[in-house]
Amino acid sequence: MLSLKKIVKNCAIICAVVLCTLTVVDLIAYLASPNQGIGLVPAYKKDRFQEKLREAIHYFPRGYNTADQVMGFDIAKNVAPVTFNMADGSFPIFSNDIGCFDHHTLAEIKAAKSYDYFAGDSFAWGYGNYEQNIPSTYEKLSGRFTVKCGIIHSGQRHQFEKFQRTVKLIGHPPKRAILTFYENDVANDYAYPHTTVIDGYAVDLYKFDPSQFQLVPRDINQIKQDIVGGINPETQSLNTQVDAWLDGHSLVWNLFKIGAKQAKGKDLATIYGISEGVNYGKNKDYGTAEITKRNREGLDLWINDAKKQKYELVIILIPPKIHHANTNFYGGFRDYLVVKKVRFLDLTQQFNASKKRSEELYWLNDGHLHNEGNIFVGGYLAKELNSK
Repeated sequence: MLSLKKIVKNCAIICAVVLCTLTVVDLIAYLASPNQGIGLVPAYKKDRFQEKLREAIHYFPRGYNTADQVMGFDIAKNVAPVTFNMADGSFPIFSNDIGCFDHHTLAEIKAAKSYDYFAGDSFAWGYGNYEQNIPSTYEKLSGRFTVKCGIIHSGQRHQFEKFQRTVKLIGHPPKRAILTFYENDVANDYAYPHTTVIDGYAVDLYKFDPSQFQLVPRDINQIKQDIVGGINPETQSLNTQVDAWLDGHSLVWNLFKIGAKQAKGKDLATIYGISEGVNYGKNKDYGTAEITKRNREGLDLWINDAKKQKYELVIILIPPKIHHANTNFYGGFRDYLVVKKVRFLDLTQQFNASKKRSEELYWLNDGHLHNEGNIFVGGYLAKELNSK
């Protein structure tokens, strides 16, 4: 019978052999695997602190947004040009003295005899070169002075609050308000206000649990730690720095962590998971569903204000890339707007008539319109809205 001393010695030898084997496996894997890492092991060969920072924030450049007590966040005022990076490239962004992605200053807007106002989410904001985006193209081709105040990651309630503040600064309402609508606006309104700004970065306050269909507050203290770590990794504890080094250099370590993570269950979705339960098709339930209630209330704010302030409201329906020419996609939503007696243009109909493929309108990897797509839509709006 083995003594306790021999058992301990044998266990130590086994552990040493296993450790050496795993070290050799890790070394071979590191040398043989591509520099960009392995797709199924997301943390491998990555800077863990930068990856955590990207997971914590909502992809805006630092300092572009500011926290707001009502809207949660807003575009900061007078932001100098900064690079906005996306999957298909990059472009410079900035803001004017009223917190809009617009070269016109408040003084210039006030001096104009009249103006049109662009509102909406990232499609109205631009998501491409400023000179080629929808509002800029519309202004250039229509000859109508245009205030460009789209806000990425926003719904109609957020956009209306921004509109009211801007109109108050200008002193009088626009001649026309052009409001873009996209399929995930329902999610933005359902969770509104859903985003704040921490240390200069836009941060979502919630995740979404589809199994329970409920918003789940995020761990703000952990987010703050991840932001600080991303800005200055040396502020993190030794244990955290060692763990981060192993994330980037050890395939075995990553596989163990992936297994432990799977045992805990699936990750929660972003708030845009809410939109998956909405169908805008004909005879569907957009007009009655509980999930769309806050979005419908947001649209009513715009519709009622347009009547009261006597400006023309036009809603532009922008389809997702995979349904860009599907004229049935917004069929039920169009019926809803007809009942509301509001003017709208459904871009699926124009995209279908143009015979353009999705890649001729949208970025290759991103779901937004690219520069040429923006020019196409801006030109169409300039012609269609000013033809009478």
